[in-house]
Amino acid sequence: MKRAVQTVIFVLCVVFSVAAAVNVLGDNAAVEALADATACAGDGATCRPQKTRMERTPLGQSFDIVTAKRKVEVRCTRAFVLLGEYACVVR
Repeated sequence: MKRAVQTVIFVLCVVFSVAAAVNVLGDNAAVEALADATACAGDGATCRPQKTRMERTPLGQSFDIVTAKRKVEVRCTRAFVLLGEYACVVR
């Protein structure tokens, strides 16, 4: 029984580590596009977002984005801690 618990804990740690690495090192083009769309909300079709800062952690991504009308910080996080679809909000 003790060996089974140790094995389960080990597997959970490996899964957590892999998910965290994918969040930090994986392709984030879709997240960047979502952040740009969030920053441009209400600015119209002429919005040209420019990223001035990007931060990626296992728990989310943050962007400082400058548009023609304003400078905003956009925070994108997954629906669950390390899994699920990203959603972005202006902070």
